[in-house]
Amino acid sequence: MANSEIRQCQSCKNTFEIDAQDFQFYEKIKVPPPTWCPECRNIRRMTWREDHTLYKSVCALCKKPTLSIYAPEGPFTVYCRECWWSDKWDSLDYGREYDFSRPFFSQFRELIEAVPRAALTGTGLVNSEYCHASQDLKSCYLVFWGYRSQNVQYSFAPIFSRDSCDMFTVENSDHAYEASHSNRLYRTRFAYFSEDCMDSAFLWSCAGCSDCFGCVNLRKQKYSIFNQQFSKEEYLKQMEYWDLGSHTRLEEAKDKFKKLLLSVPQRYSRSVNAVNCSGDVIRDAKNCQSCFSVVSGAENCKYIYFGGLGIKDSYDMSSGGNMSELNYEIMGLTAAQRVFFSVGGGDYRDVYYSTWPDHSSNMFGSAFIRHKKYCILNKQYSPSEYEVMVAKIKKHMDEMPYVDQRGRVYKYGEFFPSELSAFAYNESAAMSWYPKTKQEALSQGFSWKDVPAKERQATTRASDLPDHIRDVKDDILEETILCAHQGKCNEQCGTAFRLTATELNFYREMNLALPRFCPNCRLVQRKTWDRKCQCAGKISENSVYENTARHEHGESPCGESFQTTFSPERFEIIYCDKCYKAEFF
Repeated sequence: MANSEIRQCQSCKNTFEIDAQDFQFYEKIKVPPPTWCPECRNIRRMTWREDHTLYKSVCALCKKPTLSIYAPEGPFTVYCRECWWSDKWDSLDYGREYDFSRPFFSQFRELIEAVPRAALTGTGLVNSEYCHASQDLKSCYLVFWGYRSQNVQYSFAPIFSRDSCDMFTVENSDHAYEASHSNRLYRTRFAYFSEDCMDSAFLWSCAGCSDCFGCVNLRKQKYSIFNQQFSKEEYLKQMEYWDLGSHTRLEEAKDKFKKLLLSVPQRYSRSVNAVNCSGDVIRDAKNCQSCFSVVSGAENCKYIYFGGLGIKDSYDMSSGGNMSELNYEIMGLTAAQRVFFSVGGGDYRDVYYSTWPDHSSNMFGSAFIRHKKYCILNKQYSPSEYEVMVAKIKKHMDEMPYVDQRGRVYKYGEFFPSELSAFAYNESAAMSWYPKTKQEALSQGFSWKDVPAKERQATTRASDLPDHIRDVKDDILEETILCAHQGKCNEQCGTAFRLTATELNFYREMNLALPRFCPNCRLVQRKTWDRKCQCAGKISENSVYENTARHEHGESPCGESFQTTFSPERFEIIYCDKCYKAEFF
């Protein structure tokens, strides 16, 4: 068995480790070890999937207007969702012979420019035409990467949820608002890393709480306000003041909640029922290392980002799962087995270097193929011809590798080069996880698309909106509201936005002040860093928090190392799992 090795990343030039278990996995799936570090591999995959940028476009087949994830001036053939899923065209009509005189990746880019692609993806969408990359949604609006949800708006990755708005990776929730990385919420607003909570607002790392407001690190509590216990009568009287229908009171609550959050330690990882796992936001998983936002039955995986629902024995996946196994270097797929270096699609197996195969198998370098087998560059072969060709192409990729503009070499075993993606860096999923300025992106070899001037003109400013939701009239639906950022941010600000009738009714029902920022600016961003426990023995390193219990390390600093989503520049006090549990469990 191979020993662990330290290697230098071909992209960022930093060192990274490939351990013995990694070598076993690469040998099992017959691929060479990676030449890029885990973070650079994740960024490279994410540049091949869109995030939440939408354009007005026209279907190249039926000529009807459509929303699209592709800029209309691009070189790609784009069909509306209905035409793309129809029988009016055949992906094999774009098949071509493999050219052994040219690098594989150059040929693949030409193929994906020619084969029609869906303006928006998703299946089982009922009354949810403005949603993308989702499955089984009903009456949803501007939902991305959603799954089996209903009446949800402006959300990313809602799963089994309904009647909610502005959520980021939230599961099994009803009437939730501004929630992130949470599970089983009901009538709860501004909840982060919390579960099994109801009738509450401003919760951080709380579990089993109800009728709580502005609370941090609580378990099975009721009638608490900013971590102070009240009787039911006192709680209800206090809550008359904390009326979140008022924007002024809402901002006051946010400020006080933040101050409390910064005054107490935070656990470095928000993981629940994660056996032998490392990373963050892991739930109901086993043997998953360096994984982030992984849920519901993941097992024996490494370097998974936004995955779950039964994914097993896989490495390097950026979004996806749903009963997938034995996959490597993939981006955004479901129900897949033995899939390598591929993007999008579902219900397929034994696929290499392909994009959006659907209900297919035995593919190499194919694009947007449905219900087919044994295809290379969208040309179909017999099973025996296919196996011979695949072996020759793998050898050819090693002998004639693709070299990108920065001199990085792509042999067999490397994911697609970012410079061949259909998306600029700031259009891709990489921007949300690894935000960069235009100058940073260009200096690192990524492309950038300047945001065109918005056509719509604001008719009112966010600062001019009524303070309280009860004073908002129905004619607000006719207004175009200038975002409080006014386009002066690095979050792809929409500059101006409008409210939908469903959204307005939701704010009224939940007694919430109208938002002052556009949907893009309300999205959550996250990243991971190497940190050390900030428990200094009796107190925290910054002397803000005094420990209430004796820890295993006594009066000496803990210093345990871990990966966390809290950046070093932030002011929260971060404790390791043992120190955190000593204080709050």
